Amino acid sequence: MWQAVHDKDWNQVEAHLAPLFVGTGPRGEAHDRANWIEYWKKAQIQDFSLGEFNVQSSGTDMVTSYVLHLTGADAAQTIPAKGLRVISVWQELKRGWVLVSQSATPIL
Repeated sequence: MWQAVHDKDWNQVEAHLAPLFVGTGPRGEAHDRANWIEYWKKAQIQDFSLGEFNVQSSGTDMVTSYVLHLTGADAAQTIPAKGLRVISVWQELKRGWVLVSQSATPIL
């Protein structure tokens, strides 16, 4: 999914989001599906990396936690220098995995 955000492949990003997606951003702001996509469009991500990845799965559900580092035109306002701790809930559907919920907390 982050590769699709980086590549500005918004159709692919939408394909990865559940219709009833909910999430929170690094400043505690709430996002629905449409708002979340707009948020990342504005960030104009130039590069990203993931670390400290942890996955817990149970049947068709998966919970992931990881550290996300981003750079981009607006990333300084959007993303803290030390990155974000991200927790995501994914669900497997016939068409693939979709993101149901995500929370991003700044690493201070």
